[in-house]
Amino acid sequence: MARTPFPDDLVLTQLRVLLAYEALARPSRTGCTTLRRALIRELRALYSHPYWTDGLHSYADLVELRREARARVWVEAA
Repeated sequence: MARTPFPDDLVLTQLRVLLAYEALARPSRTGCTTLRRALIRELRALYSHPYWTDGLHSYADLVELRREARARVWVEAA
């Protein structure tokens, strides 16, 4: 796997966001409140990460971060 400029903790946070969205998409007999709160917590951590504070990153970087997180899921699942 190619090395990216993203810090590992940022990629893992994005991965947790993706997993939270997937969990919310699945039907559940119990309420979704806990999952929604977890998603909000992870999104807050994602967008407030120090990586974004220098103002040099664009929306394209966020898209690449999502791709990197998805790629890690596929590599680890294989």
